[in-house]
Amino acid sequence: MGDVDTPKVMRPSAPPLSSGRVIGGKFEVCGVLGEGGTGIVYEAKLLADGGSTIALKVIHGHLLYDKQVRGRFTREAKILSRLSGPHLGAVIDFGEVPDPRGEGASLLYIALPKIDGPALDQLLREKGPLPLDEAIDIVLQVCTALASAHAQGVIHRDLKPANVILKDGAEVFVVDFGMAKILTGGGTGTTGLTAHNMVFGTPEYMAPEQARGDELDARCDVYAVGVMLYELLTGTVPFTGNTPLNVLTAQLTQEPEEPRIRAPDRGITPALEAVVMHALSKDPRHRYATAAALAIAIGQARKDGGDVAATAPERVGAGMSGAVSAVRNVETDDHEIGHALTVPAPEPSRRPVSRDAIEQPNTQSKSFYLLWGIIIAGAIAVGVYAALRS
Repeated sequence: MGDVDTPKVMRPSAPPLSSGRVIGGKFEVCGVLGEGGTGIVYEAKLLADGGSTIALKVIHGHLLYDKQVRGRFTREAKILSRLSGPHLGAVIDFGEVPDPRGEGASLLYIALPKIDGPALDQLLREKGPLPLDEAIDIVLQVCTALASAHAQGVIHRDLKPANVILKDGAEVFVVDFGMAKILTGGGTGTTGLTAHNMVFGTPEYMAPEQARGDELDARCDVYAVGVMLYELLTGTVPFTGNTPLNVLTAQLTQEPEEPRIRAPDRGITPALEAVVMHALSKDPRHRYATAAALAIAIGQARKDGGDVAATAPERVGAGMSGAVSAVRNVETDDHEIGHALTVPAPEPSRRPVSRDAIEQPNTQSKSFYLLWGIIIAGAIAVGVYAALRS
């Protein structure tokens, strides 16, 4: 699976750049913000802008020769440089410059606005499940960001709390589009960076069709939002397991436990539970077709719930109206983004109702999912390993 014709050249990792280093005559390094599997994020000053503080994401030197990792990094920069909208961090600059430490090496970087605030996964670790109003506010802002991205033909594919940053603890930004997919009008915007049936994403937040390696549209992100809302309300994701394969099998074969059963003391309303379960439908045709539709349903559930606030923050409503008003065409190296997310409109009969009124899968359907999960288990194992390694 993946590219096998280009050997990977492994070189030892260089130490982090020291404070005071100037990168490409543009950025002065101030310190390290964090480090991950593919790179280091530095706090830096933008010299051409009076020293404003930014985040500078630099790929590990030994990965510059890994075709897939380098391609994903470059693609993330190109996607983000073209995306615009509320709750999306715009790229300031990206490129490749000589490494100031010498030895003929280079640095591949993305310069982004520095967002001061914790990631949502950190907030969950510190606080546990959030108050209902706070959880709804966060998810509505996530929906606004996704509506903007989807309207520009981009699906995230790795939405999870670690990729949601709360600026000053309140304003939400969706980040890390390294696994994003660009869709063409035909819905098959591959870039040569993924192999057929390669699985990308984080198992706990992956839609069943994503676990199977099917073609994806906006509804895989809708599923991930449903998982996040479930986690914010109950304190746990719907499915866990000892291995990634266990989790993916559960995503394919098991129905999630209702949030009010998982967390009976949280005061989760029936209307809000129905929205969550609708977003987590195994069949994407039975989910909300768009992030905007999910946001509308969440807002209605909040209004009807009685024991949570009746109106969403103004920043959410204003952002959503702008995000869904039009689809903008944007050119990339191989694709033209636009009119990419043509999915069936929500059917009237699919409106959120009480959980008892939502049709349950019959025994034959459950058997089908179980059989399918067993058949594909071996096929997806390698893909999961590859995705989690990066």
